[in-house]
Amino acid sequence: MSGKEFPAHFKFPTPGDIPETLGCRPFSIPSDPVWFALLMGAVIPLGVEENWYAWGDLTPAEAAAAWQELIDAAYEGECGSGEAEFPTPFWDEVTDVEDSEPAETEPWYGYVTDPDADPAELTFVESAAIWGITGFIAYSGDVGAALYFNTIAPSFVLAWRAADVGEIIRVVVDAVDYAYIDTDGLEGELIELAIQPDEAESHDIYVIKTT
Repeated sequence: MSGKEFPAHFKFPTPGDIPETLGCRPFSIPSDPVWFALLMGAVIPLGVEENWYAWGDLTPAEAAAAWQELIDAAYEGECGSGEAEFPTPFWDEVTDVEDSEPAETEPWYGYVTDPDADPAELTFVESAAIWGITGFIAYSGDVGAALYFNTIAPSFVLAWRAADVGEIIRVVVDAVDYAYIDTDGLEGELIELAIQPDEAESHDIYVIKTT
């Protein structure tokens, strides 16, 4: 039976089985909660048993249950098996430049609840889901999107590519505003900022999109 021969009653035909391996089909959508909600609303019917009819070997209940697991995983920011790789936002040796880690163990990508808060009162929330990856370049269109990491390096250089749309990047080091970088008019250019903090044993760094 081909797709054109499916009964015209707006139900899904059950598949023949549930493969053990998972794949991933990413959607690039406007970075706005309403658009994310629309996408998830479109797939929610797949998790409802009454929306399936028997065609393959799976029962409607089995097909709906399998899809509900995938939908739940999507809300947790996972992609496919949850093994999507995110590049580390830093490196200390040339050989580290292309390091990556599974998204679900990724502690560096997220957002701050108030991008204008006092440096000592910034609240960082881990969330790789709001970030996208092109090659080894991470990007997010959300105001408040932030990278956070800790380093023991006595001095270091932050570097990133200016986005296609001008924005102001706030850099906070050890609970002190270190710099505001206006990237307007610098589209595609590499921006570098040398950091020479105090002599503390380790340093907390936030890189925050404020506009």
